[in-house]
Amino acid sequence: MLVVVRKDQPKIAMGLLSYLPRLHDVASVQREIEWYQADDCRDILLWQSPITQHYVAVVGIEKIFDSAVLRLVVFGPEVAENERNQVGAEIYEALQMWYADKVLVGTIATQPILTEWRKLANG
Repeated sequence: MLVVVRKDQPKIAMGLLSYLPRLHDVASVQREIEWYQADDCRDILLWQSPITQHYVAVVGIEKIFDSAVLRLVVFGPEVAENERNQVGAEIYEALQMWYADKVLVGTIATQPILTEWRKLANG
């Protein structure tokens, strides 16, 4: 289940974002969250596992015109490497429903993830 990170509860998102190599310290993680929360066109969302009820991933979205741009997706250590495709598919399907009025696209870094998911989803 997708959950919006509220401004008064950033700690879980901060923990998950810390797994991104480019966010190497607390200050850079805080700046990333603040960037998403500074504009209504951006969302930072947590993914709650339907099985464990734990937050196991964080997703960054930027809404631009008729598109929802997947800017980042970070899995926590609870999601094993071999489970990431399945959990990712659940996340991307939920994003597609969450932003039903938009086309889900990626950045240079995230578009290959979405392309692979669409290939698998379409058989």
